[in-house]
Amino acid sequence: MENYLENLKIGREVRESLAAACGLLRIDDGTAVSSEVREALLLFGRQYLASEEPKVRKNAAKLLTLLKDGSAETAALLTEGYNAETTRFVRSSYLEALANCDIAPYREFFSETLSGLLQTEVNEENRKHVNEEIAALRKLLGDTAGKHRFTGYAADNTILFVVNPCYCEMCSQAVGAARKKIVNGGVVVRTTRLSEILQNRIWREAVFRVPQALTVPADPYEAAKILAGETVRAYLAERLEGDGAVAYRVDLRCRDAAAKDRFLKRICPETDRLSGGKLVNVPGDYEVTFRISESGDDTYRLGIVFAGVNDNRFSYRKETVASSIHPTDAAAVLAAAKPYLVTDAQVLDPFCGAGTMIAERMKAGQIRSAFGVDTYGPAIEKARGNVRSDRVWFVHRDFFDYRQDHRFDEIITNMPFGDTDPEQTKLLYRRFFRRLPEHLRESGTLVMVSHDPKIAESTIPAEMTVALKIPMRERGEMAAYIIRFRERA
Repeated sequence: MENYLENLKIGREVRESLAAACGLLRIDDGTAVSSEVREALLLFGRQYLASEEPKVRKNAAKLLTLLKDGSAETAALLTEGYNAETTRFVRSSYLEALANCDIAPYREFFSETLSGLLQTEVNEENRKHVNEEIAALRKLLGDTAGKHRFTGYAADNTILFVVNPCYCEMCSQAVGAARKKIVNGGVVVRTTRLSEILQNRIWREAVFRVPQALTVPADPYEAAKILAGETVRAYLAERLEGDGAVAYRVDLRCRDAAAKDRFLKRICPETDRLSGGKLVNVPGDYEVTFRISESGDDTYRLGIVFAGVNDNRFSYRKETVASSIHPTDAAAVLAAAKPYLVTDAQVLDPFCGAGTMIAERMKAGQIRSAFGVDTYGPAIEKARGNVRSDRVWFVHRDFFDYRQDHRFDEIITNMPFGDTDPEQTKLLYRRFFRRLPEHLRESGTLVMVSHDPKIAESTIPAEMTVALKIPMRERGEMAAYIIRFRERA
């Protein structure tokens, strides 16, 4: 650091020395420099803000940013320098340094500057730096989005409900809406009764489609014109209630990671600018996600996901374990099994995990009681937190050592999986089926999810039969079974 300070003192290799000093400060976050060195760096940072070379001024501002100096003197120098700066790529550096300062005396100036900048005409040469400056001004001013509430439940909505392909027909039948269509990826529904359809427990995500903006160009700057345009903003305004800008993110579904990164770096600042402050890209706590997906040509599909849509279907599921079944899978299996379930059933889940299968069984119909058993203690604790009912008990025990003074009407379970040895998996299933007669009534029903369907089917004993098989993955690596005892002759 001493060599760089000497260079700055005599004006030799100033740009390079400022950059090198910044590099050293980044490494140790400025904590290792002495107070004397810090004071010297502050002096040089302020001094070289007046340099005739733009890159020197930029590096001087960066140095002040890293020194985190919030003094009134530095704030005044940076504001004066920013106001006088005519080189576009340097301007945002002053603003980043000012983030350490109290800008209250200059807030009106910066607000007016932002308003003017939003009206600035851009071209290919200045677009990047104008957008950087707008973003830095917004951050400096704390110009974040307002809070909005989703109110579009009765609007004329066209929505792609993303559904496991194996459940699309089931979901379509359950929706009940007159205008619906099964497509690749789910079920498209047009409705003005969204609240009712949201209660369906099988869909995973609701992606709204703007009828007049179903696609955007693959060029990020042209795509930004659609996102920031009147059509999309009017669509949002009809469904969101609140003041201020709408906080958004862009989710690009693209196979090329480098192309994805380039696209996102361009579309977000351009959308912010073109919207005139009505849309603000934020890293978190966003209200809207623009879902953009490759479609195989020069356009991308556009959808909108609203974070505020009321979806409390799985609010019970506060904690999970690694082997937890997805709740939409559990809901779909139990919806398909409903004809085989009985009212006021006594239910057992021998491998209950965090309790999802029992919770979804309770949603599917009334039970008298349910017991969940698992060898993994933390899972049992999570299940007790997830499913709170005086009719449900969770027991930390190995199913193969578990005893109860009665047999159950239903056994529902997501079978253990993950063992790479097929013979060990077969042994598990065989032991499980041997124990079933001790726990399941002769008239009872087994609802079993298996991640090893071939092994499951090969181990079902002769005295039992598959009443229904429910495919859960298109490639067949997961399925559910409704299994019952054969009737005796």
